Amino acid sequence: MVTAQDFSNDYENKWCPGCGNFGILDSMKQSFANLGLAPKDVLLVAGIGQAAKTPHFLKCNVFHSLHGRSLPVATGAKIANHDLTIVVNSGDGDCYGEGGSHFMNTMR
Repeated sequence: MVTAQDFSNDYENKWCPGCGNFGILDSMKQSFANLGLAPKDVLLVAGIGQAAKTPHFLKCNVFHSLHGRSLPVATGAKIANHDLTIVVNSGDGDCYGEGGSHFMNTMR
């Protein structure tokens, strides 16, 4: 049985105390475990910024893309491997700023 601890790694986290990203990180670990996903079956795609650092603290497949390009990378990865569970972790600048047009195209 998969647990949230299976998604934990040993990297030191330097977020500010009280940062909301801690809750997001814990929720992602617990959600993956509740879904019964093994770390090898999950791909996290992120761009840059504080929100995009979340995947660095999870033990699973991670792709760190260019600023604003997380969604095209995730789309390509899903086309290449339908069996992966792919999650994009992105902040406002990454997804709505630089990657605004990619966000609109992904919704289409």
